[in-house]
Amino acid sequence: MKSINGLAYKSSEIPELGTYDAVAGEYYDERLHPTCADFRTAARIYLRRFFEEVRPVGRFADIGCGISLIADFETGNLVLVDQSHEMLGQNIQSLEKRCINVEEETFGFSEFDWIFAILGDPYNSLAGWKNIQAALRSGGECVFIVPSTDWTKAFRTKCDEEKPNFARFLTSKGDAIYLRSLIAEPQEQKQMIERASLSLVATEHVRVGELPHVMSPKISAFMSADQNLLDIYRAKKPS
Repeated sequence: MKSINGLAYKSSEIPELGTYDAVAGEYYDERLHPTCADFRTAARIYLRRFFEEVRPVGRFADIGCGISLIADFETGNLVLVDQSHEMLGQNIQSLEKRCINVEEETFGFSEFDWIFAILGDPYNSLAGWKNIQAALRSGGECVFIVPSTDWTKAFRTKCDEEKPNFARFLTSKGDAIYLRSLIAEPQEQKQMIERASLSLVATEHVRVGELPHVMSPKISAFMSADQNLLDIYRAKKPS
């Protein structure tokens, strides 16, 4: 048996993991992958509100960035971090880029005032959070966005081909690629953040009904407008 995010799996139950390099070329095609597009729309709704209300300043990192949403709001002092060369290569050339697996390597030492993880579920582990803690300056904050527990319970537990702690990505060629997706219950998430020597300062959400329209049947067929589509955890490093 092997434990992943608190769940026990037989070796035969663990799917072979794919990579984001393998899906980078079509990940942002909303016709092929409307669920990805809906989550990205929801994240943009939150970020627009966040940047208008909080007005963060300082040095920024966007980790697991893919095509960076943070670059829509801040480019002057931004570092993009992703373990996929293909994902990083889709961003504008002028931005600083670091090809790093944020669970396995440090990506900065007391360097950033703000770290953003937009759909950070692939590396939502204690190891990832410890590297976030190391990269934050004293008093710095991480904004960590993941698919909600509402959605994972509604969808992943009711579809036979889905597996807890994994995202099933069906490519245009018909191949099913499994990618890690670690979604913790709120209390477990809080404990993990605190074990990384950070404090949870806020938990926020984007509801399904906040989207202008929902494209994905993986959302519309399983959720109501008043349910949370995204969970957002804001964690701070002590001053």
